Amino acid sequence: MKYRTKLLTVLLFIPLPIAALSWGQTQLMQRDLFHQGENGVNTYRIPALIETAKGTLIAIGDARHDSARDLPGHISLVMRRSFNRGEDWEPMRTIQEVKEGGVGDASLLQDRSNGRVWCFFSYGPPGISFWNAVPGSATGPTTLQVRAMHSDDDGANWSMPVDLTAQLKKPIWQALFATSGTDIQTSTGRFLVPLVVRDEKGVIHSLNAYSDDHGETWKTGELIGTGTDESHNVELKNGVILQNMRNGKSRAIAFSHDGGATFDSVTHDAALIDPSCNAGITRYRLGSTDVLIFTNAASTQRENLTVKLSYDGGQTWPVARLLNPGPSSYSTVIQLSDGSIGVFYERGNAYPAEKLTFARFSMDWVKGRR
Repeated sequence: MKYRTKLLTVLLFIPLPIAALSWGQTQLMQRDLFHQGENGVNTYRIPALIETAKGTLIAIGDARHDSARDLPGHISLVMRRSFNRGEDWEPMRTIQEVKEGGVGDASLLQDRSNGRVWCFFSYGPPGISFWNAVPGSATGPTTLQVRAMHSDDDGANWSMPVDLTAQLKKPIWQALFATSGTDIQTSTGRFLVPLVVRDEKGVIHSLNAYSDDHGETWKTGELIGTGTDESHNVELKNGVILQNMRNGKSRAIAFSHDGGATFDSVTHDAALIDPSCNAGITRYRLGSTDVLIFTNAASTQRENLTVKLSYDGGQTWPVARLLNPGPSSYSTVIQLSDGSIGVFYERGNAYPAEKLTFARFSMDWVKGRR
């Protein structure tokens, strides 16, 4: 398939409706970036977010043109950028599309060594999804594919995508894809990109792809548990990797002592109730503050997008604040360079796929302080 990357640089900013009072008054600001039905798109889903070394916010989502369905639906990747920490945003533009099949489920990672921003995403050839892809081929027209592209100018331009599938997929596996959201680079410089695999028996597992040469070559770690799904990871103070995974009505967790390749046994965190949905996790460090931040739809249904804090590496979550009380779904969370926190998430009035919203707030807001 031929890909077309649009290289248009847009300098116009569009003020967006404010879903709260000003930043100084409430310590909470929200901007709705993508609305269902806009630009002729049926549904926007699947948030990915990163702040570059220069302070540019890049927000990417799925433009699901004809319906809300997953790949191989007609899906393109669309982006908006902000140069003032989310107050104002450039107009939407398409950064990846295909003539047949679809692309989606983007995740973003920044290389600290050079500022390069990586975007990982799935390509579904015509008729091919996670559920009907077949084993036997490392890549090709019957295989759901993992692709990567990068930007060296804060998302103004993107490279042509590269197919990573042959490096990541065992031929006996039926399918795999990269979890959407925000990925990490560890203290050793390793890229960690969470994957979801459907193995030779059709069983779903979490695992990680990793690169120790800045994205030139890739390997995959071991399968993490059984029935685990979309996941994210965070590096703790001692260098241990905590993997937080979608797996039923509470989050599954596992720990790695070798940089995310192999893991101890999987357990469940009863404090992290979950509707079996993608979630966000990050490590926040500023001065003497060193905490984990977790965001998810904290319910058995896709609702109640909540921000939680852990001061002990994820053992307990004593602080929680509701960000969106209505229908809510996928989310990703990052620390911003000014010490505030950014969350990009799905929300709506009747159901959670009505819009993609960026929220920015302070640590004091999470703790309930004004």
